[in-house]
Amino acid sequence: MDAIVHSAALVHQMIPRKEEDYFSINRDLTLSFAKAAKEKGVKHFLFLSTAHVFGDSGTLGDHKMRLSSSSPCQPKDAYGRSKLAAEEELLKLADPSFRVSILRPPMVYGEGAKGNILSLVKLVKRCPVLPLGYSKNKRSMIYIGNLTAFIKSTLLSDRAEGEGNSEILLPQDPQPISISQLVTLIAQALGKKVYLVPVPSIVVKILSQLNKKLALRLFGTLAMDSEESNRRLKFTPPFTTSQGLQQMLSGDNQ
Repeated sequence: MDAIVHSAALVHQMIPRKEEDYFSINRDLTLSFAKAAKEKGVKHFLFLSTAHVFGDSGTLGDHKMRLSSSSPCQPKDAYGRSKLAAEEELLKLADPSFRVSILRPPMVYGEGAKGNILSLVKLVKRCPVLPLGYSKNKRSMIYIGNLTAFIKSTLLSDRAEGEGNSEILLPQDPQPISISQLVTLIAQALGKKVYLVPVPSIVVKILSQLNKKLALRLFGTLAMDSEESNRRLKFTPPFTTSQGLQQMLSGDNQ
């Protein structure tokens, strides 16, 4: 085969796992697999990493901040640290005969999605009034249809002259969105009416002192700049976030 897309990983577990388990699976097995692929003549190894390598907490102070492929990586958990370690080892394997593409997708959503996006969907279903009218923050997300299209574009693209044998790419939906935009789009996809209570910045500040993790999750900014990655691949996401959510929630299957 000419190319391999490697997406297998040990991700966040409800029952805690040892840190060495994450490194054994996400770094060591990935490296063994990539070495075997290279020995067998595979030309292109595409690795599904994660935006968690940047750290998943975000910021409450600088909502204009955008992460690039050259931004410092400061993973906060074993999952993020193990994926970054895998990236570092894979890049050492890259040469003119073995191209390494590393993709760092943000939160992926689509049919069957779990985690924070599902919790938000359930909240919109149950509560017609929500204190989430905050539009300053920005979060990167990616619909599964956009991610698969991005993977395809990466596999079909040629190595640009002078760009070397490896690349780090940042796929996401057309634009990062705020919590108020996300809730509004979910409500529209569900055919629900929701009233969003405006949230003053002082309330966000007070919440951050009481529960910083919750404040960051709801009102923090964790957004990427994908302009360079899209230019490199001549890629335009085929779905808007609104279309992605409509696909995810069609038939109200959640």
